[in-house]
Amino acid sequence: MDQPTKRQGRPKSEEKRRLILNAASSLFLQEGFANTSMDSVAKASGVSKQTVYSHFDSKDTLFQAAIKSKCQSYQLDTQHIDTVSTSDVSFEACMSKVGTQFIKLLQDPETIAIFRVIIAEAGNNAHVAKLFYQAGPESSLVVLSNVIYDYGKGRISQPIANQLAVDFCALLKAEHHTMMLCGIQAPLLGAALAEHVSAAVDKISLLFNHYIN
Repeated sequence: MDQPTKRQGRPKSEEKRRLILNAASSLFLQEGFANTSMDSVAKASGVSKQTVYSHFDSKDTLFQAAIKSKCQSYQLDTQHIDTVSTSDVSFEACMSKVGTQFIKLLQDPETIAIFRVIIAEAGNNAHVAKLFYQAGPESSLVVLSNVIYDYGKGRISQPIANQLAVDFCALLKAEHHTMMLCGIQAPLLGAALAEHVSAAVDKISLLFNHYIN
């Protein structure tokens, strides 16, 4: 007798995952991390709590996925940055592309809002600040430092590449990011954005060339 064919389980729905992430992102912004529950995420996304847990095993995991998703939407993840940093693209051109997307991410109203949420909760919940840092700033720095290291073609060490990544992000933020968080700075647009990024790229290029020459 033929053995019955074992049916494979249906893959988790990407559409449901997207709904869960969107609902969670909105709730984290509106209610904060502490006041957002997996139950409320399930209700807001229109799925069962079991479905939420089938995609994300904890609220921590869900929160970090929401942060990473935001970075990906601005092409600041490994896949997108590796695509930009091809052998026929100069270091300056790569940094300009990454820098432009980085500033656009920082200026996104939802990004500004989540920064404010983290700052508000950090005093009573350092754990959420650490989760945010790991999924957002730290993850982006790792990707950027690896790209810089690759452009160095063995002429710079990984620690130097790490520091250059930190320096570049600091140059891009400047006082602009703090003023944005305080609500006293309008977003940089058009020529002003291009000029800001260009200045940061010029400075990081000088540092980069100092180490490789």
